[in-house]
Amino acid sequence: MRILYCVQNKILEDVLRKNRIINKNSLILRKKKDLTYKKVKEVNPDYIMFPHWSYIVQDKIIDNFKCICFHSSPLPYGRGGSPIQNMILRGFKETEVCSLLMKKELDAGPVYLRSKVKLSGSLDEILLRIYGAVADQIKIFKSKNITPKDQSGEVYKFRRLNLKDNNINFKDSLESIYDQIRMLDSDIYPAAYSKLGHYILDFKNAKLEKDVIKASVEIKRKISLRKVKLSDCREIWKWRNDPQTRSMFINKEFILYDDHLKWFKSKLGNKNCYFYIGEFFGINAGIVRIDLVKGVGDISININPKLRGMSLSETLLNDAIKTFNLEKQNCLLTANINKKNQASIKIFTSLGFKIEKSSKTINTYSLSFD
Repeated sequence: MRILYCVQNKILEDVLRKNRIINKNSLILRKKKDLTYKKVKEVNPDYIMFPHWSYIVQDKIIDNFKCICFHSSPLPYGRGGSPIQNMILRGFKETEVCSLLMKKELDAGPVYLRSKVKLSGSLDEILLRIYGAVADQIKIFKSKNITPKDQSGEVYKFRRLNLKDNNINFKDSLESIYDQIRMLDSDIYPAAYSKLGHYILDFKNAKLEKDVIKASVEIKRKISLRKVKLSDCREIWKWRNDPQTRSMFINKEFILYDDHLKWFKSKLGNKNCYFYIGEFFGINAGIVRIDLVKGVGDISININPKLRGMSLSETLLNDAIKTFNLEKQNCLLTANINKKNQASIKIFTSLGFKIEKSSKTINTYSLSFD
């Protein structure tokens, strides 16, 4: 049996290797750009398995090959996004991992196999159980000829949760608050949080002991993010021409204001330019710009020189990425950084950016949303 695996998640891939489902000779695609009809046709697989894949698959591939995806709710209940979190929020103690034939309509195809999985513990613990169930189902696929069954029962669709849903509701019961924390308790998800004055409190590693929740708390400076306006033009121009800033840019030339204004207006008028400014205690703290071309966003950041040393860059960049991801989900982000700019390299890598290529003076980093 010839199987092509499409996997974005490193932990899941490790589980598949541990279970001897894939090895060094397995056919594996990890990036969106690699999944093309031409490449699939060359491989001509019996099945294309999608154990973890967050991108839209071309209709031509779905129509011409048996594409098997995996979903973590008892279909047809729970079609749509964030199935684990939605199941927990609705009070379920267990869910199902379903392997199904991929159709153009999301999560609507006939189901091959179902496995019950407990929803207790942290998200990391739940994910490991789900990955184990996925591995077991693929083993069955490789050993038996299975006929899928059409979904039956009432269809119920989940709404994909976003960053706003991570804000803890402290008016809920203690058990519900615990669920809101643990359902996000993994490094691959933004943490559950609460706003307090000019700060944000992130909650992780939660344990419920009788009438007490014990959790780790990170307190971060709160930056208020908004879209850049024309009135910001002159201030950003001054930041751009700051000598220290220019020394770290790829283009180190001093920019005349008229040239900057023309460029600035072109960015504001471009629907594929996502331009954010962060405010810190009422002061413009810095900007993040993402230029989107064919599903790939080129991202850059510039901090107000007066606020250097305030450790605002990571928060600003992180908030901008999250905001962008709400508007344009699962786009690959890339950043071209001067090798001498160690501060920027440290910030981008701390947020999960990985080096893709390197030239004499520039490193290119990328971040995909697994």
